[in-house]
Amino acid sequence: MSDEKETPSTWGREAKGLANRFALGSGVAVTFLLFGLIVVPALLRERRPLPRPPSDQPAAASVGWLDQAETPASKGRDLPPVDPATVMTPNPKLLARGDVLFKQNCSSCHGESGQGNGPAAGTLNPRPRNFTQSADWKRGFHVTDIYATITNGSKGTGMAAFDFIMPADRMALVHTVRSLGGFDHGAEDPKALAALADSFRSKGFHIPNRIPVSLAITKMVKEQATVPPLQLPPAKDKLASAELLRFAVADPPRAARTVAAIANRYDVTAVARAWAAGAPDNGFSPAVAGLNAAEWDEIVRALVGSKEEAKQP
Repeated sequence: MSDEKETPSTWGREAKGLANRFALGSGVAVTFLLFGLIVVPALLRERRPLPRPPSDQPAAASVGWLDQAETPASKGRDLPPVDPATVMTPNPKLLARGDVLFKQNCSSCHGESGQGNGPAAGTLNPRPRNFTQSADWKRGFHVTDIYATITNGSKGTGMAAFDFIMPADRMALVHTVRSLGGFDHGAEDPKALAALADSFRSKGFHIPNRIPVSLAITKMVKEQATVPPLQLPPAKDKLASAELLRFAVADPPRAARTVAAIANRYDVTAVARAWAAGAPDNGFSPAVAGLNAAEWDEIVRALVGSKEEAKQP
């Protein structure tokens, strides 16, 4: 321990050291404060997704065709007719719109440049169409052919129907698809083009209500689960009507759901035809196909009732 006495000069050196440390600490604090106020918000703005422009098209998954089944729920609405002059001939605006729609709905299978090599292509058999080549277009590559394929899909392939897309947007996709192939697409059929133009001109477009497939399945399962199974007469009941019901119904829970879902419940002929055609998957025995009209009348009356009974208070 030093015996040196503190002097004014010693106090000055200590005060100066404290001031230097305070200034250094203040500088660091100010630097962090400025970083938090200026740099961090700028970085967050860079990461924030850009707002999507408004559109009349139903909500669709932006990552491609494979998610169309899980498109967000949207309320249906009616749109006015389309002026054919605005969509039948390609123009920069239509092609730009088609490019956006192609990336959203088609590129996951057909690839960014339409060569049939999208990320999902390897999971599909047959593989997606290569739009850049003229070979093997089973449904044709004319304007009307491509429009029909987009609208109705292609049976036996992974190409789903995109009829939920507005007609004008479907035509924008048609022009984009054709622009991907530099080959000669040949002359169009004037009558087919005229018919397509008339369809745009003469009627509007209805966008139906849409819900994700998973939600629809959940609702269906819930509705089916609430239907109690049919209570068949016990084996000791030897009445002809009881034996007929036990003969007709093979799976009471399934048959109960079939009975609950029928439309023309008082049209015995229609009900009998539908139940016989759906057996045994619908819960009824395949042997019901051999029943006569009187036996069907008995079964339908026992399971559904009659108009007269429904009118009774």
